[in-house]
Amino acid sequence: MITQIEETIKSIMIKNAYYVKLGKGDEWADDSIQNGLIRIGWINQNLDDINNWRESIIREKIEEARKEANLPKSKGAVSNDLSALKKIVHSTPEDVWVAFHKSYLWWCRVSYNRIEEDSISKYRRIDLWSKVDTEGTPLIINQIPGRLSKIQRFSGTICSLNKDEVTDLYRVLNNLSSNEFQHISQAKAELIKKVAEGLALLHWKDFELLVDLIFRNVGWRRMSIVGESMKYVDMELEEPITGDLYQVQVKSDASIAEFKSYAEQFTEGKFRKFYFVVHNSKEKWTDAPKYEGVELILQEQLAQMVVDLGLVNWLLKKIK
Repeated sequence: MITQIEETIKSIMIKNAYYVKLGKGDEWADDSIQNGLIRIGWINQNLDDINNWRESIIREKIEEARKEANLPKSKGAVSNDLSALKKIVHSTPEDVWVAFHKSYLWWCRVSYNRIEEDSISKYRRIDLWSKVDTEGTPLIINQIPGRLSKIQRFSGTICSLNKDEVTDLYRVLNNLSSNEFQHISQAKAELIKKVAEGLALLHWKDFELLVDLIFRNVGWRRMSIVGESMKYVDMELEEPITGDLYQVQVKSDASIAEFKSYAEQFTEGKFRKFYFVVHNSKEKWTDAPKYEGVELILQEQLAQMVVDLGLVNWLLKKIK
């Protein structure tokens, strides 16, 4: 059991959080990640001026650079550039920096050092770029909150994360669930429980049809008619992409002895797997034997499939 002290040590704390674009079109991303750097631009700035933060000189050079590049020279545009540079110069190891690259969110903290430069760019050294949370779970962009992933659309080089974005980042890095996630998960679990109870009210013909709908909703094609007179099999299915074939037996109620009888008749041959589906049984199925290539689907798993595949309304119409 993890103690509260251990949890505190393990948690990634965030004083400030910033997003950085690692070069135009991510041109410096691979190099930055591999070598533990945050590469930045500002090629016309003097390194000594930056590290000693001579703000008036830095501002003048930003204005000159914008004029040469034919970019807006408004006070606001210049101040934005100045503010962005100031963030990376004055950042401490208490801050978290994030970048997006190759479908992942990457994060790091800066080391206690100053801005340096080489033939490629100016940069600041960091401890380590990471693309996983505290539990080692990969931080895949399309699996993190949208208001956090949308930061990558920022057109500038560096920006601060707002309060909500920092909250999301803290939760993501520490593998914590939002209140909304917890509430919906609880509601879903209760729905699955109620669906499992509702399945017991189905007529056996409707139950066969439901199982057929479940497999068709995941894209499988039925190769035989539901309930066709085939010994030990109610339907045969094909997975269209791989061409793999499957057999299914549907039972409103069944015993372990019946399951064994059907399972022992299955020989893989041209079929990859045999599914034995039961929706209203009082058997203690934990005692059921295991068979190679045979999968037992019981009421709770079936109820989850009904919910996940959007068949709740179909069920409601059948048991009203």
